[in-house]
Order: sequence, then structure tokens, then C-alpha cells
Amino acid sequence: MKPVFSIVRAASCGYNRAIVNSEPVSVRSILHRIQFSKGRVEALTDGIFAIAMTLLVLELKIPAMPKNTPTEEILGHLREEIPAFFSFFFSFMYCGLLWVLHHMAMHFVRHVRVALVWLNLIFLLTISLLPFSCALLGHFIRNVAVQEIYFGNMFLASTLLLIQWIIARSRGMLNQDDPRAAQVMEQQLMIFPIALAAAMVATPYRPTAGFYAMSLVMLAFRIWQRRFVRLKATAPATPSA
Repeated sequence: MKPVFSIVRAASCGYNRAIVNSEPVSVRSILHRIQFSKGRVEALTDGIFAIAMTLLVLELKIPAMPKNTPTEEILGHLREEIPAFFSFFFSFMYCGLLWVLHHMAMHFVRHVRVALVWLNLIFLLTISLLPFSCALLGHFIRNVAVQEIYFGNMFLASTLLLIQWIIARSRGMLNQDDPRAAQVMEQQLMIFPIALAAAMVATPYRPTAGFYAMSLVMLAFRIWQRRFVRLKATAPATPSA
């Protein structure tokens, strides 16, 4: 009986020590351990992007003129809508690029937790706001304050997408099977906030300077990235110890 009693006593003491030494588990820590369905996050994102990109076209208005209006007059009214067409095209392509980047980034994400879900919701909030800033730009395309609002909206969206990637990487939610592809993906996500920050800085100097600054930064980045990837591909492999 003595050995059995000592074993039971040792087990009881070990259990009590585990209770004493264990840290209290908070509700927040429990919720942050839950792994969400990545598919539902992607489905919601696709739906918001589809609606926002569709709403962009609503600002293209048909001129209110009689059916027998001469062609010259119709073309004159359509020329007045060129800023709205430009704003629609630019915003649609930007939304498309953000959707592609989000889709590619989610390819690397193994699972989703609550912090990433909330960041994605805030990211979608900025996407939902884009039809408004697009309409504002179409009406006042040469106004500096309007351009700052427009570029600011896009800057927030791209920055939130980058923050999602950084959080996922820091918390071990990314698939690291191909580190080189993950590195290139991170570079792609970084360029948009940088380009849009350049646009916001350049806008006060000239009404169209923001668009030129954004385009130049993105072109320079593309040239640099191609050289970076080529150098990485031709670099000799380091011998393992």
C-alpha cells in the first residue's frame, strides 16, 4: 500500500502545482486562439469588391437631352463627362488590383484568427467607401482637397491590406513553403502605400501631380523588383554547414 499511496500523493501534488502555476486564461486569449474559416473571409471580401466595383459605374450619367439632339451636342456633353470616365476607370482598375493582391495574399494564409478578421473588415470598409471618393473625384477632379481624400481612401485600403499580411506573418499564420514567393508577395503589398503616399505629397503642387507621382513610383518599383528577382535567381546558393 505504501508505494501506491506515494504514487497517488505525488500525482496529487503535481496536479495542485499545475493549477497554482498555470496562468489564468482570459476570454480574449481564448477567442484569439479560434481558427476561422478562410473561405468565409474570402467570400465576404469577394462580395464587397463586386458590389463596390459595380457601384462605381453609377456615376456615369446619360445626358438629359431630347432624342433628336444633334450629334455635336451629344459629343460635347460626353466630353464634359471625361473626368467622371477617368475617375471610374482609375478606381475600377485600382479595386481590381487590390482584389488580386488580396486573393494572392490569402493563398499564403494557412488559417485566419479574429485579429485578421477584424482587420479585413476595416479593409472592406475602405473599399466600400471608394465609390463615394470616386464620385467626388469625378465631379471635382482638379480640386486638391478632393484628390487628397481620394488618394487617402486608397492609401488606407492598401495599408490595411499590408497590415493584414504583417500580422499574419508575425503570428505564424502564413505558409512558408516558398519563402521567395512570400518575399515577393510582401514587396507587392508594400508598393501601393508608398506610391499613394507619394501621390498625396505631390498633389498640392499641381492638380495632376499625384497621378504622375503614383505612376512613376510604381514603375520604378517594377523595374527594381525585376532586377531583384533576377539577381536572387542567379545568386550562388550558400553552402550548408
